[in-house]
Amino acid sequence: MNQDKGMIYILTNPSFPNYQKIGKTTDLKGRIRSLNDKSCLPFSFRVYATYEIDNDLSVVETEIFKIIDSIDESLRAREESERGNLREREFFAIDKEKAFSVLQSIARLRGDEHKLKLVAPTKKEVEEATIADKVETAVIRQKSERFCFAKKDIPMGATIYFIGDNSIIAEVASDSPPMVVFEKKKWKLSPLVAELKKRNGTSTPSGAYQGAAYFTYNGIRLIDIDDKTDL
Repeated sequence: MNQDKGMIYILTNPSFPNYQKIGKTTDLKGRIRSLNDKSCLPFSFRVYATYEIDNDLSVVETEIFKIIDSIDESLRAREESERGNLREREFFAIDKEKAFSVLQSIARLRGDEHKLKLVAPTKKEVEEATIADKVETAVIRQKSERFCFAKKDIPMGATIYFIGDNSIIAEVASDSPPMVVFEKKKWKLSPLVAELKKRNGTSTPSGAYQGAAYFTYNGIRLIDIDDKTDL
């Protein structure tokens, strides 16, 4: 009998609200403890959802990663090591609700959806999330004032893609202010993200978003593209 059992988890952290940590473990409490021992993080990891697996734990985790990669490979955090090797992280730039829906789909196919659970946040976690949300809103406002397509070497007329759904595209229209065309209408990036998240039911309480974090160009999030140094 296959004894590869344990738990798939979705962890969130207000320190980086645009990313969710998805992985497997046989000791969830120990895993969270080890992650939260790192004092460099302003907020702790907390459990958003769990999925108990009686067998094929590693296979299930791999399939989850494959599904997310098939949506958009740029959603997964990757970095190049000092030796030039590409390391894949268990962090994904995907809404936690969408991440949960991936687990739901697999659980339905496996016939054990009753083992998939959402975890209610504690009072302290809600308070921390509120604080982080206010900080994020302030940072968004500050950074949105500095964003410029030209600085990112993105030409007018270029196509950018909504993260997590490459069927949603917009065309770069201007830089003063930075605007795009979506559905034949001009938008600033942040209001457009708010509209798209409202449509798919994943809005956050503040309703404020750093627009450049939710669109990609040539497979890279706009926020992660380095500014040109000759401007």
